[in-house]
Amino acid sequence: MKINVPTSWASVTLKEYQAMTALFKESEEKGKNLSNRAKELHDYHTECALISALTGEDMDDILSLHKGAHNSIMNELKFLETPITGKVRTRTKVNGQRYYFEKNAKKINGGQWISIMHFLEDEDKIDYNLHNLLACFASKVDWFFWHKYNGKIHEDVAKDMLGLPMTTVKPLTDFFLKDWLESVKNMAVYLEIQGNRLKRKGERMLARSKVDTVGSTRSTP
Repeated sequence: MKINVPTSWASVTLKEYQAMTALFKESEEKGKNLSNRAKELHDYHTECALISALTGEDMDDILSLHKGAHNSIMNELKFLETPITGKVRTRTKVNGQRYYFEKNAKKINGGQWISIMHFLEDEDKIDYNLHNLLACFASKVDWFFWHKYNGKIHEDVAKDMLGLPMTTVKPLTDFFLKDWLESVKNMAVYLEIQGNRLKRKGERMLARSKVDTVGSTRSTP
């Protein structure tokens, strides 16, 4: 049986990446406290599940491969141990639809901001929510015109994002989230400064109010 396996991160989609990371997480949990023999069998089964997730082949067919074929495929998947690299692309096409990605966090609206906060709330689920995060700053493009973010079609856009290669996903999300984090820090600093200003203004107003009250009390017969 001929099995076509990806040979680089450019051939791994976001959907496959999420399946892979979920598999590794589950495998790590189940692999705890196993004997050496049981651990060896567990790891082999995990490798078969990985091959199935990245090729779309049935798990039973993967398990039926002889050891030599299995090892050959795992050698081709050695690239999974290397970092994901690629260029930041603001325009791309997936599932026949063109998309524009906003890189400047300062240009997103309130709805996008709230959605991003929601999908970043649980750090353990960030990989699971990468398609949702991408959808937060992705806009559909028709004839070189991109539409504004529309929360009503967020789920549909997120589904399209699952088809993007990881060499597009990783650089783009890293770039945007770094810019977004910087914006959050700047906003926190701004709010702190404004808060201190309002606090000092409030203290001055309160002080004047006390003086006026005292003066008023003294003049009362």
